[in-house]
Amino acid sequence: MATFKYPQNDFDDPDKLLGLLGSFWATTYQGSDLLQDLSSATARMAQQTHLQLLELVASISRFNVPVFHQDNWYPLTVLESEVNTDEGLIAKYTTPSANVYDPTTLLSYGELPSQVFFSVARPTDLHDVKMIFDRVAAPTAEFIAGIDYWLQDSVITFRENPFDNSSIAKADILDTTGAITDRQITLWLYRGQWDWKLVYEQFGYALRLQLESSEGYKTVVNAVFDAFAEGTSIRTQQLTLASAFGVPLAREAEETVETIASDADKLNIITDKHVYQYPLGTTATVAVGDKIAAGDPLTDLFQVFELNRGTAISSADITALTVGSGVLAWGFWGDITFDNSTVATVVEPDVAGYTKISWDLGGFPFDIVKFWEDVHASGVAANETLAMLLDVRPNPVGQPTAASLPTTINPLQFLTDNILRNNAYVVKVKPGSQLAGQLAFVPVDQLRKIQPPHTLMLLIVELAYADSPVIMEGPGTDLAPGYEESVSGFPIMTISESLDPATYIVEDIAGKSISGRCI
Repeated sequence: MATFKYPQNDFDDPDKLLGLLGSFWATTYQGSDLLQDLSSATARMAQQTHLQLLELVASISRFNVPVFHQDNWYPLTVLESEVNTDEGLIAKYTTPSANVYDPTTLLSYGELPSQVFFSVARPTDLHDVKMIFDRVAAPTAEFIAGIDYWLQDSVITFRENPFDNSSIAKADILDTTGAITDRQITLWLYRGQWDWKLVYEQFGYALRLQLESSEGYKTVVNAVFDAFAEGTSIRTQQLTLASAFGVPLAREAEETVETIASDADKLNIITDKHVYQYPLGTTATVAVGDKIAAGDPLTDLFQVFELNRGTAISSADITALTVGSGVLAWGFWGDITFDNSTVATVVEPDVAGYTKISWDLGGFPFDIVKFWEDVHASGVAANETLAMLLDVRPNPVGQPTAASLPTTINPLQFLTDNILRNNAYVVKVKPGSQLAGQLAFVPVDQLRKIQPPHTLMLLIVELAYADSPVIMEGPGTDLAPGYEESVSGFPIMTISESLDPATYIVEDIAGKSISGRCI
Protein backbone atom coordinates (compact mmCIF):
# COMPACT_ATOMS: atom_id res chain seq x y z
CA MET A 1 0.00 0.00 0.00
CA ALA A 2 1.39 3.38 -0.97
CA THR A 3 2.40 5.60 1.92
CA PHE A 4 0.55 8.59 0.50
CA LYS A 5 -2.87 6.90 0.36
CA TYR A 6 -5.48 8.35 2.66
CA PRO A 7 -6.98 6.90 4.75
CA GLN A 8 -4.06 4.56 5.39
CA ASN A 9 -5.67 2.36 8.07
CA ASP A 10 -8.33 2.34 10.80
CA PHE A 11 -6.43 4.94 12.80
CA ASP A 12 -7.18 7.42 10.01
CA ASP A 13 -10.96 6.73 10.19
CA PRO A 14 -12.58 8.70 13.06
CA ASP A 15 -15.92 6.91 12.64
CA LYS A 16 -14.39 3.53 13.31
CA LEU A 17 -12.49 4.86 16.31
CA LEU A 18 -15.65 6.33 17.79
CA GLY A 19 -17.47 3.05 17.28
CA LEU A 20 -14.84 1.26 19.33
CA LEU A 21 -15.75 3.41 22.37
CA GLY A 22 -19.26 2.00 22.52
CA SER A 23 -22.79 2.92 21.41
CA PHE A 24 -23.30 5.48 24.19
CA TRP A 25 -20.42 7.69 23.08
CA ALA A 26 -21.19 7.16 19.41
CA THR A 27 -24.95 7.80 19.45
CA THR A 28 -26.31 9.01 22.82
CA TYR A 29 -23.62 11.43 23.98
CA GLN A 30 -24.34 14.89 22.54
CA GLY A 31 -20.66 15.82 22.21
CA SER A 32 -19.78 12.86 20.01
CA ASP A 33 -18.26 15.06 17.28
CA LEU A 34 -15.75 16.50 19.72
CA LEU A 35 -15.07 13.05 21.15
CA GLN A 36 -14.55 11.74 17.65
CA ASP A 37 -11.91 14.38 16.93
CA LEU A 38 -10.18 13.79 20.27
CA SER A 39 -10.00 10.04 19.78
CA SER A 40 -8.75 10.52 16.25
CA ALA A 41 -6.02 12.91 17.39
CA THR A 42 -4.98 10.52 20.17
CA ALA A 43 -4.82 7.63 17.71
CA ARG A 44 -2.66 9.62 15.32
CA MET A 45 -0.23 10.51 18.11
CA ALA A 46 0.03 6.84 19.05
CA GLN A 47 0.47 5.95 15.40
CA GLN A 48 3.33 8.43 15.00
CA THR A 49 5.04 7.21 18.18
CA HIS A 50 4.82 3.61 16.98
CA LEU A 51 6.19 4.60 13.59
CA GLN A 52 9.21 6.32 15.14
CA LEU A 53 9.82 3.24 17.29
CA LEU A 54 9.88 1.09 14.16
CA GLU A 55 12.31 3.54 12.50
CA LEU A 56 14.56 3.38 15.55
CA VAL A 57 14.62 -0.42 15.50
CA ALA A 58 15.29 -0.46 11.76
CA SER A 59 18.20 1.95 12.21
CA ILE A 60 20.16 -0.74 14.01
CA SER A 61 20.79 -2.45 10.67
CA ARG A 62 22.63 -0.74 7.83
CA PHE A 63 20.45 -2.70 5.41
CA ASN A 64 17.13 -1.65 6.96
CA VAL A 65 17.90 1.89 8.13
CA PRO A 66 15.29 4.21 6.58
CA VAL A 67 16.62 6.81 4.20
CA PHE A 68 13.98 9.34 5.29
CA HIS A 69 11.94 9.90 8.43
CA GLN A 70 8.18 9.94 8.01
CA ASP A 71 5.87 12.41 9.76
CA ASN A 72 2.25 11.43 9.39
CA TRP A 73 1.05 14.98 9.97
CA TYR A 74 3.00 18.22 9.92
CA PRO A 75 1.39 21.67 10.27
CA LEU A 76 2.63 24.26 7.78
CA THR A 77 1.65 27.78 8.80
CA VAL A 78 1.60 30.29 5.94
CA LEU A 79 1.16 34.06 6.01
CA GLU A 80 -0.48 35.65 2.99
CA SER A 81 2.23 38.32 2.93
CA GLU A 82 4.90 35.59 2.51
CA VAL A 83 3.47 34.10 -0.69
CA ASN A 84 5.93 34.49 -3.60
CA THR A 85 8.53 36.18 -1.38
CA ASP A 86 10.93 33.30 -0.68
CA GLU A 87 14.55 33.82 -1.75
CA GLY A 88 14.41 30.45 -3.52
CA LEU A 89 12.43 32.16 -6.27
CA ILE A 90 15.18 34.66 -7.06
CA ALA A 91 16.55 34.14 -10.55
CA LYS A 92 20.07 32.69 -10.46
CA TYR A 93 22.61 31.38 -12.90
CA THR A 94 22.48 27.70 -12.02
CA THR A 95 22.92 24.40 -13.80
CA PRO A 96 20.49 22.93 -14.50
CA SER A 97 18.18 25.95 -14.64
CA ALA A 98 14.89 26.85 -16.20
CA ASN A 99 15.80 30.52 -16.17
CA VAL A 100 16.04 32.09 -19.61
CA TYR A 101 17.40 35.62 -19.69
CA ASP A 102 15.93 37.34 -22.73
CA PRO A 103 13.60 40.29 -23.35
CA THR A 104 10.51 38.05 -23.27
CA THR A 105 11.00 36.63 -19.74
CA LEU A 106 11.79 39.95 -18.05
CA LEU A 107 14.13 38.14 -15.65
CA SER A 108 16.67 40.16 -13.69
CA TYR A 109 19.51 38.49 -11.87
CA GLY A 110 19.04 38.59 -8.09
CA GLU A 111 15.45 39.86 -8.22
CA LEU A 112 12.11 38.14 -7.68
CA PRO A 113 10.35 37.49 -11.02
CA SER A 114 6.66 37.90 -11.58
CA GLN A 115 4.93 34.62 -10.75
CA VAL A 116 1.94 32.98 -12.39
CA PHE A 117 1.95 30.38 -9.61
CA PHE A 118 2.01 30.74 -5.84
CA SER A 119 5.02 29.68 -3.80
CA VAL A 120 5.48 29.37 -0.05
CA ALA A 121 8.57 28.54 1.96
CA ARG A 122 9.43 24.85 2.06
CA PRO A 123 10.08 23.50 5.58
CA THR A 124 13.67 22.68 6.35
CA ASP A 125 14.64 19.04 5.66
CA LEU A 126 11.37 18.29 3.84
CA HIS A 127 12.28 15.86 1.06
CA ASP A 128 8.90 14.92 -0.36
CA VAL A 129 5.18 14.98 0.43
CA LYS A 130 2.49 13.40 -1.73
CA MET A 131 -0.66 15.04 -0.30
CA ILE A 132 -1.57 18.20 1.60
CA PHE A 133 -4.86 18.81 3.47
CA ASP A 134 -6.45 21.84 5.10
CA ARG A 135 -7.16 19.96 8.32
CA VAL A 136 -6.50 16.62 9.98
CA ALA A 137 -10.06 15.68 10.83
CA ALA A 138 -12.65 15.77 8.01
CA PRO A 139 -10.55 17.76 5.49
CA THR A 140 -12.43 19.92 3.01
CA ALA A 141 -9.50 20.78 0.71
CA GLU A 142 -6.84 18.47 -0.61
CA PHE A 143 -3.80 19.01 -2.81
CA ILE A 144 -2.03 16.25 -4.77
CA ALA A 145 1.66 16.38 -5.64
CA GLY A 146 2.39 16.90 -9.32
CA ILE A 147 -1.14 18.11 -9.98
CA ASP A 148 -1.93 20.83 -7.45
CA TYR A 149 1.59 21.59 -6.23
CA TRP A 150 5.23 20.62 -6.59
CA LEU A 151 8.43 20.96 -4.59
CA GLN A 152 11.28 22.98 -6.05
CA ASP A 153 14.44 24.17 -4.30
CA SER A 154 13.35 25.92 -1.10
CA VAL A 155 9.66 26.44 -1.98
CA ILE A 156 6.38 24.61 -2.37
CA THR A 157 4.64 25.97 -5.47
CA PHE A 158 0.84 25.75 -5.78
CA ARG A 159 -0.99 25.97 -9.06
CA GLU A 160 -3.69 28.11 -7.36
CA ASN A 161 -3.46 30.49 -4.46
CA PRO A 162 -4.53 28.58 -1.31
CA PHE A 163 -5.80 31.87 0.18
CA ASP A 164 -8.38 32.00 -2.61
CA ASN A 165 -9.76 28.60 -1.62
CA SER A 166 -12.96 29.23 0.33
CA SER A 167 -12.76 25.80 2.00
CA ILE A 168 -9.57 26.70 3.87
CA ALA A 169 -10.05 28.53 7.15
CA LYS A 170 -8.19 31.85 7.42
CA ALA A 171 -7.15 33.61 10.58
CA ASP A 172 -6.74 37.38 10.64
CA ILE A 173 -3.52 38.83 12.02
CA LEU A 174 -4.19 42.00 14.03
CA ASP A 175 -1.88 44.76 15.18
CA THR A 176 -2.07 46.55 18.54
CA THR A 177 -4.90 48.77 17.30
CA GLY A 178 -7.01 45.85 16.13
CA ALA A 179 -6.46 46.51 12.42
CA ILE A 180 -6.01 43.51 10.11
CA THR A 181 -2.40 43.42 8.87
CA ASP A 182 -2.22 39.94 7.43
CA ARG A 183 -3.97 36.56 7.06
CA GLN A 184 -2.79 33.11 8.06
CA ILE A 185 -3.69 29.54 7.07
CA THR A 186 -2.49 26.15 8.29
CA LEU A 187 -1.89 23.36 5.80
CA TRP A 188 -1.23 19.80 6.94
CA LEU A 189 1.46 17.79 5.14
CA TYR A 190 0.40 14.15 5.07
CA ARG A 191 3.07 11.47 5.44
CA GLY A 192 5.92 13.75 4.44
CA GLN A 193 9.41 12.35 3.97
CA TRP A 194 11.99 14.27 6.02
CA ASP A 195 15.73 14.17 5.60
CA TRP A 196 17.11 13.54 9.07
CA LYS A 197 20.34 12.18 7.51
CA LEU A 198 19.66 8.84 9.17
CA VAL A 199 22.04 6.85 6.95
CA TYR A 200 24.91 9.24 7.61
CA GLU A 201 24.23 9.61 11.34
CA GLN A 202 24.07 5.85 11.82
CA PHE A 203 26.70 4.51 9.42
CA GLY A 204 28.03 7.01 6.88
CA TYR A 205 29.93 8.99 9.52
CA ALA A 206 32.20 5.99 10.14
CA LEU A 207 33.32 6.15 6.51
CA ARG A 208 33.59 9.96 6.56
CA LEU A 209 31.25 9.88 3.60
CA GLN A 210 28.40 12.38 3.72
CA LEU A 211 26.28 12.77 0.60
CA GLU A 212 22.72 13.79 -0.10
CA SER A 213 20.36 11.23 1.41
CA SER A 214 19.06 8.76 -1.19
CA GLU A 215 18.74 5.06 -1.82
CA GLY A 216 21.89 5.34 -3.94
CA TYR A 217 23.85 6.80 -1.02
CA LYS A 218 22.61 4.01 1.25
CA THR A 219 23.65 1.39 -1.31
CA VAL A 220 27.13 2.93 -1.64
CA VAL A 221 27.58 2.90 2.13
CA ASN A 222 26.54 -0.76 2.29
CA ALA A 223 28.83 -1.69 -0.59
CA VAL A 224 31.81 -0.10 1.16
CA PHE A 225 31.00 -1.88 4.42
CA ASP A 226 30.59 -5.17 2.53
CA ALA A 227 34.06 -4.70 1.06
CA PHE A 228 35.52 -4.05 4.51
CA ALA A 229 33.76 -7.07 6.01
CA GLU A 230 34.05 -9.61 3.20
CA GLY A 231 37.11 -8.39 1.34
CA THR A 232 37.45 -6.34 -1.82
CA SER A 233 36.12 -7.69 -5.10
CA ILE A 234 35.27 -6.50 -8.58
CA ARG A 235 31.61 -7.24 -7.83
CA THR A 236 31.63 -4.86 -4.86
CA GLN A 237 33.21 -2.18 -7.03
CA GLN A 238 30.52 -2.68 -9.67
CA LEU A 239 27.70 -2.35 -7.15
CA THR A 240 29.21 0.82 -5.72
CA LEU A 241 29.62 2.44 -9.13
CA ALA A 242 26.16 1.44 -10.30
CA SER A 243 24.66 2.88 -7.12
CA ALA A 244 26.58 6.13 -7.57
CA PHE A 245 25.20 6.54 -11.09
CA GLY A 246 21.71 5.36 -10.12
CA VAL A 247 21.73 2.41 -12.53
CA PRO A 248 19.61 -0.52 -11.28
CA LEU A 249 21.36 -3.90 -11.24
CA ALA A 250 19.91 -7.31 -10.51
CA ARG A 251 19.02 -7.57 -6.82
CA GLU A 252 18.41 -11.23 -6.05
CA ALA A 253 20.78 -14.19 -6.07
CA GLU A 254 18.81 -15.68 -8.94
CA GLU A 255 16.17 -14.12 -11.18
CA THR A 256 14.63 -14.96 -14.53
CA VAL A 257 13.82 -12.32 -17.13
CA GLU A 258 10.15 -12.66 -18.08
CA THR A 259 9.28 -9.50 -20.03
CA ILE A 260 11.10 -6.63 -21.75
CA ALA A 261 8.73 -3.84 -22.79
CA SER A 262 8.58 -0.06 -23.10
CA ASP A 263 5.83 2.26 -21.99
CA ALA A 264 5.39 6.00 -22.57
CA ASP A 265 8.61 7.04 -20.83
CA LYS A 266 10.44 3.97 -19.52
CA LEU A 267 12.06 0.71 -20.57
CA ASN A 268 10.80 -2.00 -18.22
CA ILE A 269 12.74 -5.22 -17.61
CA ILE A 270 10.50 -7.52 -15.59
CA THR A 271 11.82 -10.60 -13.83
CA ASP A 272 10.08 -13.11 -11.60
CA LYS A 273 11.24 -11.04 -8.60
CA HIS A 274 11.41 -7.34 -9.54
CA VAL A 275 10.64 -4.67 -12.13
CA TYR A 276 13.64 -2.62 -13.30
CA GLN A 277 13.02 0.69 -15.07
CA TYR A 278 15.36 2.62 -17.36
CA PRO A 279 15.08 5.71 -19.60
CA LEU A 280 13.73 5.30 -23.11
CA GLY A 281 16.49 4.74 -25.65
CA THR A 282 18.29 2.34 -23.34
CA THR A 283 19.22 -0.99 -24.92
CA ALA A 284 18.63 -4.16 -22.92
CA THR A 285 21.63 -6.51 -22.75
CA VAL A 286 19.53 -9.45 -21.50
CA ALA A 287 16.79 -11.43 -23.21
CA VAL A 288 13.57 -13.06 -22.06
CA GLY A 289 14.42 -16.33 -20.34
CA ASP A 290 17.91 -15.31 -19.21
CA LYS A 291 19.01 -16.23 -15.71
CA ILE A 292 20.59 -13.30 -13.89
CA ALA A 293 22.36 -13.00 -10.54
CA ALA A 294 22.78 -10.22 -8.01
CA GLY A 295 24.88 -7.39 -9.42
CA ASP A 296 24.43 -8.29 -13.09
CA PRO A 297 23.87 -5.31 -15.42
CA LEU A 298 20.71 -5.48 -17.51
CA THR A 299 21.21 -2.65 -20.03
CA ASP A 300 23.92 -0.75 -21.84
CA LEU A 301 23.68 2.01 -19.22
CA PHE A 302 26.17 -0.01 -17.19
CA GLN A 303 28.55 -2.51 -18.77
CA VAL A 304 31.51 -4.38 -17.34
CA PHE A 305 34.25 -5.79 -19.57
CA GLU A 306 36.50 -8.27 -17.77
CA LEU A 307 39.59 -8.34 -19.92
CA ASN A 308 40.84 -11.64 -18.51
CA ARG A 309 38.21 -13.44 -20.57
CA GLY A 310 40.26 -12.81 -23.72
CA THR A 311 37.22 -11.85 -25.77
CA ALA A 312 37.23 -9.13 -28.40
CA ILE A 313 35.55 -5.84 -27.48
CA SER A 314 33.17 -4.53 -30.08
CA SER A 315 33.80 -1.03 -31.39
CA ALA A 316 30.11 -0.36 -30.82
CA ASP A 317 30.69 -0.86 -27.09
CA ILE A 318 34.08 0.82 -26.71
CA THR A 319 35.54 2.94 -29.47
CA ALA A 320 38.84 3.57 -27.70
CA LEU A 321 40.68 3.42 -24.39
CA THR A 322 42.66 6.35 -23.07
CA VAL A 323 45.36 5.67 -20.48
CA GLY A 324 47.06 8.34 -18.45
CA SER A 325 49.59 8.89 -15.72
CA GLY A 326 48.23 6.03 -13.61
CA VAL A 327 49.25 3.54 -16.29
CA LEU A 328 51.95 5.25 -18.34
CA ALA A 329 55.50 5.75 -17.18
CA TRP A 330 56.80 9.17 -16.21
CA GLY A 331 57.65 11.85 -18.70
CA PHE A 332 54.43 12.17 -20.70
CA TRP A 333 52.58 15.44 -21.15
CA GLY A 334 49.15 13.90 -21.55
CA ASP A 335 47.18 10.73 -22.15
CA ILE A 336 47.55 8.21 -24.97
CA THR A 337 44.54 6.76 -26.76
CA PHE A 338 44.32 3.25 -28.23
CA ASP A 339 41.59 3.13 -30.87
CA ASN A 340 39.39 0.09 -31.35
CA SER A 341 39.94 -0.05 -35.09
CA THR A 342 42.30 -1.61 -37.58
CA VAL A 343 45.34 0.54 -38.39
CA ALA A 344 48.41 -0.01 -40.52
CA THR A 345 51.73 -0.86 -38.89
CA VAL A 346 54.93 1.04 -39.58
CA VAL A 347 58.11 -1.08 -39.84
CA GLU A 348 61.54 0.57 -39.61
CA PRO A 349 64.65 -1.59 -40.16
CA ASP A 350 67.93 -1.19 -38.28
CA VAL A 351 66.92 1.19 -35.50
CA ALA A 352 69.73 0.77 -32.97
CA GLY A 353 70.47 -2.54 -34.73
CA TYR A 354 66.91 -3.85 -34.36
CA THR A 355 63.71 -3.74 -36.38
CA LYS A 356 61.21 -1.27 -34.97
CA ILE A 357 57.43 -1.59 -35.34
CA SER A 358 54.79 0.97 -34.39
CA TRP A 359 51.30 2.13 -35.29
CA ASP A 360 49.09 5.17 -34.96
CA LEU A 361 48.00 6.20 -31.46
CA GLY A 362 46.05 9.19 -30.24
CA GLY A 363 47.57 11.91 -28.13
CA PHE A 364 50.13 14.70 -28.07
CA PRO A 365 52.56 14.09 -30.99
CA PHE A 366 55.66 14.34 -28.82
CA ASP A 367 54.13 11.85 -26.38
CA ILE A 368 53.52 9.37 -29.19
CA VAL A 369 57.12 9.68 -30.39
CA LYS A 370 58.40 9.18 -26.84
CA PHE A 371 56.11 6.21 -26.27
CA TRP A 372 57.40 4.25 -29.26
CA GLU A 373 61.00 5.25 -28.56
CA ASP A 374 60.63 3.96 -24.98
CA VAL A 375 59.02 0.72 -26.16
CA HIS A 376 61.78 0.08 -28.65
CA ALA A 377 64.57 1.07 -26.26
CA SER A 378 63.24 -1.31 -23.60
CA GLY A 379 63.12 -4.10 -26.15
CA VAL A 380 66.67 -3.41 -27.28
CA ALA A 381 67.90 -3.46 -23.69
CA ALA A 382 66.23 -6.83 -23.13
CA ASN A 383 67.19 -8.15 -26.59
CA GLU A 384 63.50 -8.78 -27.19
CA THR A 385 61.87 -5.98 -29.11
CA LEU A 386 58.18 -5.67 -29.95
CA ALA A 387 58.97 -6.57 -33.56
CA MET A 388 60.68 -9.75 -32.43
CA LEU A 389 57.63 -10.70 -30.35
CA LEU A 390 55.31 -10.11 -33.31
CA ASP A 391 57.49 -12.08 -35.75
CA VAL A 392 55.27 -14.66 -37.47
CA ARG A 393 58.14 -16.84 -38.73
CA PRO A 394 58.08 -20.36 -37.20
CA ASN A 395 61.84 -20.35 -36.59
CA PRO A 396 62.98 -16.73 -36.46
CA VAL A 397 66.61 -16.12 -37.37
CA GLY A 398 67.91 -12.57 -37.35
CA GLN A 399 65.75 -9.48 -37.26
CA PRO A 400 62.26 -9.66 -38.76
CA THR A 401 61.39 -7.75 -41.89
CA ALA A 402 58.11 -6.21 -42.96
CA ALA A 403 57.21 -9.48 -44.69
CA SER A 404 57.27 -11.39 -41.38
CA LEU A 405 55.36 -8.78 -39.36
CA PRO A 406 51.64 -8.00 -39.34
CA THR A 407 50.60 -5.26 -41.75
CA THR A 408 47.63 -4.16 -39.63
CA ILE A 409 46.74 -4.27 -35.96
CA ASN A 410 43.97 -3.24 -33.57
CA PRO A 411 45.64 -1.01 -30.94
CA LEU A 412 42.92 -1.51 -28.30
CA GLN A 413 42.78 -5.26 -28.71
CA PHE A 414 46.58 -5.49 -28.58
CA LEU A 415 46.60 -3.43 -25.37
CA THR A 416 43.94 -5.52 -23.66
CA ASP A 417 45.35 -8.89 -24.78
CA ASN A 418 48.96 -8.22 -23.83
CA ILE A 419 49.06 -5.54 -21.13
CA LEU A 420 45.75 -5.25 -19.30
CA ARG A 421 44.44 -8.79 -19.51
CA ASN A 422 45.70 -10.13 -16.18
CA ASN A 423 44.62 -7.42 -13.76
CA ALA A 424 42.37 -4.83 -15.39
CA TYR A 425 38.71 -4.45 -16.21
CA VAL A 426 36.68 -1.73 -17.90
CA VAL A 427 33.44 -0.22 -16.61
CA LYS A 428 31.36 1.81 -19.04
CA VAL A 429 28.56 4.01 -17.71
CA LYS A 430 26.00 6.08 -19.58
CA PRO A 431 24.35 8.32 -16.98
CA GLY A 432 20.63 8.82 -17.55
CA SER A 433 18.91 12.06 -16.58
CA GLN A 434 15.79 10.11 -15.64
CA LEU A 435 17.54 7.72 -13.25
CA ALA A 436 16.40 7.98 -9.65
CA GLY A 437 18.98 7.86 -6.88
CA GLN A 438 21.87 9.15 -9.02
CA LEU A 439 24.48 10.76 -6.77
CA ALA A 440 25.79 14.26 -7.37
CA PHE A 441 29.31 12.89 -7.84
CA VAL A 442 31.21 9.62 -7.67
CA PRO A 443 32.89 9.05 -4.27
CA VAL A 444 36.34 8.36 -5.70
CA ASP A 445 38.04 8.11 -2.30
CA GLN A 446 35.68 5.32 -1.24
CA LEU A 447 36.22 3.51 -4.53
CA ARG A 448 39.95 3.53 -3.89
CA LYS A 449 39.38 1.93 -0.47
CA ILE A 450 37.45 -1.02 -1.89
CA GLN A 451 39.48 -1.50 -5.07
CA PRO A 452 41.17 -4.92 -5.06
CA PRO A 453 44.89 -4.16 -4.67
CA HIS A 454 45.94 -6.26 -7.67
CA THR A 455 43.46 -4.77 -10.13
CA LEU A 456 43.05 -1.71 -12.30
CA MET A 457 39.65 -0.28 -13.09
CA LEU A 458 39.26 1.86 -16.20
CA LEU A 459 36.08 3.92 -15.92
CA ILE A 460 34.45 5.25 -19.09
CA VAL A 461 31.64 7.75 -18.58
CA GLU A 462 29.80 8.37 -21.83
CA LEU A 463 28.55 11.93 -21.59
CA ALA A 464 25.34 13.06 -23.22
CA TYR A 465 25.34 16.24 -25.25
CA ALA A 466 22.78 18.53 -26.77
CA ASP A 467 23.16 20.05 -30.21
CA SER A 468 23.62 23.80 -30.17
CA PRO A 469 23.67 24.93 -33.80
CA VAL A 470 24.89 28.38 -34.75
CA ILE A 471 23.37 29.68 -37.98
CA MET A 472 25.46 32.34 -39.74
CA GLU A 473 23.25 33.98 -42.37
CA GLY A 474 24.26 37.51 -43.21
CA PRO A 475 25.26 40.23 -40.77
CA GLY A 476 24.69 39.50 -37.11
CA THR A 477 22.35 41.35 -34.74
CA ASP A 478 22.24 41.97 -30.99
CA LEU A 479 20.34 38.71 -30.51
CA ALA A 480 21.54 36.53 -33.41
CA PRO A 481 25.02 35.55 -34.65
CA GLY A 482 26.14 36.36 -38.15
CA TYR A 483 29.03 37.33 -40.32
CA GLU A 484 30.22 40.34 -42.27
CA GLU A 485 32.66 39.96 -45.11
CA SER A 486 35.04 42.56 -46.39
CA VAL A 487 38.03 42.41 -48.74
CA SER A 488 41.06 44.67 -48.47
CA GLY A 489 44.37 44.73 -50.28
CA PHE A 490 47.54 46.68 -50.73
CA PRO A 491 48.89 48.78 -53.61
CA ILE A 492 49.48 47.09 -56.96
CA MET A 493 47.21 44.19 -55.88
CA THR A 494 44.13 43.47 -57.93
CA ILE A 495 41.15 42.61 -55.77
CA SER A 496 38.60 40.17 -57.10
CA GLU A 497 36.15 37.80 -55.51
CA SER A 498 33.99 35.10 -57.01
CA LEU A 499 33.01 33.14 -53.89
CA ASP A 500 29.47 31.98 -53.42
CA PRO A 501 28.86 32.28 -49.67
CA ALA A 502 26.28 29.53 -49.70
CA THR A 503 28.81 27.14 -51.20
CA TYR A 504 32.22 28.16 -49.99
CA ILE A 505 31.81 29.64 -46.56
CA VAL A 506 32.50 26.86 -44.06
CA GLU A 507 31.99 27.14 -40.33
CA ASP A 508 34.35 25.10 -38.17
CA ILE A 509 33.60 24.39 -34.51
CA ALA A 510 36.49 23.00 -32.52
CA GLY A 511 35.98 20.77 -29.49
CA LYS A 512 38.70 20.33 -26.91
CA SER A 513 38.80 17.57 -24.32
CA ILE A 514 40.40 18.40 -21.00
CA SER A 515 41.16 15.63 -18.53
CA GLY A 516 41.75 16.29 -14.87
CA ARG A 517 40.45 15.87 -11.37
CA CYS A 518 38.59 18.43 -9.33
CA ILE A 519 39.43 18.31 -5.60
